[in-house]
Amino acid sequence: MFKFDDERDEYVAELNGVEFVCDEPEDGDEEEAQKLSKLYFEKLPEMIEFMWPELQQVYRDIDKAKLPQLLGKPTINLTTCQIMYMEQALDDTHIIEFEYTDDFAGFECFNIDG
Repeated sequence: MFKFDDERDEYVAELNGVEFVCDEPEDGDEEEAQKLSKLYFEKLPEMIEFMWPELQQVYRDIDKAKLPQLLGKPTINLTTCQIMYMEQALDDTHIIEFEYTDDFAGFECFNIDG
């Protein structure tokens, strides 16, 4: 399932429109990716609520209802427990990222990097 990407220097897999990366696949990573690929869309409204205050400060005129489309495909790093939006359509330069706890039970350390 995970394949090494020489250009990115990490292992990559995609399931249900969610990209997963890790430094090196460990036992249980495939099952974890399968579970999180389904759970992501269930927890997306909570993620948006978590990100919304910061995003609204930076991107003042965004429509909250359109945010899932504007964020684009998520990349979930299983090694660092981060969700990243590297192809987001809010601007051309930033990566939006934050950390998650087990099964997306909580979110922290929101960052707009660019």
